[in-house]
Amino acid sequence: MLIAVERLLVRVRQVPTRADELIALGTRVREMRREQPSEQERAVATEIRSVKRRVLTALSHVTSCATCATGKRAPRGAFAGGDCCSGITSDLFSEEQLAPLVQAGTTPRKLRAPRTTHAGCAFRGSTGCTLDADDRPARCIHYTCWGLRNELRKRGELVAMDAQLDELKALMEQHTELRKVRLEDELIAPLEAFVDANR
Repeated sequence: MLIAVERLLVRVRQVPTRADELIALGTRVREMRREQPSEQERAVATEIRSVKRRVLTALSHVTSCATCATGKRAPRGAFAGGDCCSGITSDLFSEEQLAPLVQAGTTPRKLRAPRTTHAGCAFRGSTGCTLDADDRPARCIHYTCWGLRNELRKRGELVAMDAQLDELKALMEQHTELRKVRLEDELIAPLEAFVDANR
């Protein structure tokens, strides 16, 4: 009943396209929360969250992101900045991106969307992303366009940033592999139990 009420509120408050994306994402998060991840998976997910925070803190002073979409066609140019945020929500929150978020504590209630024009990702608003760093996909934190890389290079910060992004990438790959192995084991376990029982 509560989920039905939440969906109704989303439909009332949002434009239809964003409402559909938010409802679909909320459903996927709820389904993923039923998984039983290993302690190692959870530990890596927590570390991913920590690295994302560090990267966003290091990027908090950049200026190129605020105007990167100016003059571009919709949906990219709907707002002055956030050109990289004009993708499709379900693509940005792929299974590999969503799993560590959920395992580190992201819930449907934390996925707060703006009420501005829907221009790309459901969480892209006129002043940027409405999600906390903890609840953003790693790919959103990892993305560094040419303009941003050029700004970081001029500031002498690109090498240090690339090292942090490499760390984030390695952790994401580790998490994806750990989850893949667990899911394969969970799929095979009943078959192995059946075979053992019928020997």
